[in-house]
Amino acid sequence: MTELRITAGCLLALLVAACVAAEGAPPPAGEPDDGIMGEYAGDFLPAERAKPDKADAKVIGEGGGAFRAVISTEDGKPALKFSMTGKAEGKTVALAGKAGDVEWKGVLEGGKTLTAESKVGKIKLAFTVRRSPTEGQKPPTGAVVLLPFEEGKAPATDAWQSMDGKPCPWIPLPSGAIQVRGGNIQTKKSFGNVQLHVEFRTPYMPAARGQGRGNSGVYLQSRYEIQVLDSFGLEPKDNECGGIYSVGAPKAVASLPPGPWQTYDATFTAPEVKDGKITKPAVITVLHNGIKIHENVKIDHVTTAGVGGPIVAPAPLMLQDHGNPVQFRNIWIVEQ
Repeated sequence: MTELRITAGCLLALLVAACVAAEGAPPPAGEPDDGIMGEYAGDFLPAERAKPDKADAKVIGEGGGAFRAVISTEDGKPALKFSMTGKAEGKTVALAGKAGDVEWKGVLEGGKTLTAESKVGKIKLAFTVRRSPTEGQKPPTGAVVLLPFEEGKAPATDAWQSMDGKPCPWIPLPSGAIQVRGGNIQTKKSFGNVQLHVEFRTPYMPAARGQGRGNSGVYLQSRYEIQVLDSFGLEPKDNECGGIYSVGAPKAVASLPPGPWQTYDATFTAPEVKDGKITKPAVITVLHNGIKIHENVKIDHVTTAGVGGPIVAPAPLMLQDHGNPVQFRNIWIVEQ
């Protein structure tokens, strides 16, 4: 009887898996917040003077209980920037690292404090939560609402379609967001000059690296990408979060940790096109979490993974499926 139950259970599992596969399974979910990674802010107390400098740490999960704290000071001359690493025991991480030839040791109490000490001074930081000032911003009168947001209500996706014109395959969630699944999507409506508001959330994927860590993209006119990625604690690059892929790196560090909602607020002037070719480049200004990261940047070519073929204007807005469970919500456009 035991053997029969196991066989039947296996058969049932296979049938369920087949049904899920047929319907299009959602991508693997990110890991839950471990209560350790995130932002910590406070003071650096130099050994040679009483006045402290402001300091902060971006604590990055690297998988298997390993963490890296990227520590920087704002006011010091010269300013400090260095990393310490360690492995968690519960919520506590013993940290060690070097700033040049100076050795630092510290202790991170997850979600509470980070303290560190060396011959040049001491660092005392407390866990902090930063939010975008435009998170949850309501669309103004006359805006084209592409993804309505209401907390606790799955959004309608009727403004979107798959790239081959079929119904939007992404997953509406009870939280008011949609989650990536089943390929890129684009708006049914085409746009020229716009002001765009987008909110996105990258998953926590500590074991992943580089472009496999919370990757997606927002493509103006389906051709010009503002990169979406978990770039928390990393230096700005054109292929990191906020980068205009293959065109320009962000001019400031603005990324939040994975998990919280982030925002892009972009002003986009469409290119001038003649006979399928750009005669005057597109121009874009972008605020990431309220911080200006691009100003009047010219885009004279289709960015990586943008829609190819003859250039047309106006054109749809596109969101990218890069295989990671990124979520979007509260998307709207004001046409110029």
